Amino acid sequence: MAASGSATVSAGKGERTAARIREVALDQFSRLGFERVTMAGIAEAAGLSQATLHYHFQDKDQLWRSAMLGLGEVIAEEERMLDAAQDASPLAQLRIAMRFFLRISWKHPALGRVVALEGMAGGERLAWLDEHVLGHRNRRLSALARAAIEAGVLKPFPPEMIVITLQAGAAGVINLAPLMRDTFGFDPDTAEGRAAHESLVLDALLSGFVSDDQDA
Repeated sequence: MAASGSATVSAGKGERTAARIREVALDQFSRLGFERVTMAGIAEAAGLSQATLHYHFQDKDQLWRSAMLGLGEVIAEEERMLDAAQDASPLAQLRIAMRFFLRISWKHPALGRVVALEGMAGGERLAWLDEHVLGHRNRRLSALARAAIEAGVLKPFPPEMIVITLQAGAAGVINLAPLMRDTFGFDPDTAEGRAAHESLVLDALLSGFVSDDQDA
């Protein structure tokens, strides 16, 4: 019994250590980009030896994928919200998705930063993200935008462009919050700032895509 209890404690500690590594790695990957991040830097930031880091993650590629799958779990929350609202109109579902995207992006700012970095770089990592993290959700939103266009609710812009413009507009304020604080003395990461940001995206940006005879 004692050995079993000890093994359980050890496993729990190991899981907490791995979670801490993923948290630190995700922050560094999202701020510095994959190429500038080192395993030594992650170990130092996590307060661990490199031996402990490599015990949990063989190399930087494996750690990057594990950290990104954590973002996939965040996005899955949005997918579940859309599943619950699937009887709503396509435009209503888009609004729900964007509202939730805004809230999880404030809670997990690495999401928008990673998408921006890898979306600009392209290549194998972006292809992996598309397959395992981002692709299904983005294509689902594009299909909703297309259905809204076909119903005459949204203006006939390319639906893929609508989705990415909404996401980029939403993430831009979050990604550049330090610039806003330094340049304007305005902190968007407050209750009031986040509420204003949500209204800006949903009531101003999304409304720009709505057909003239519709109300977003």
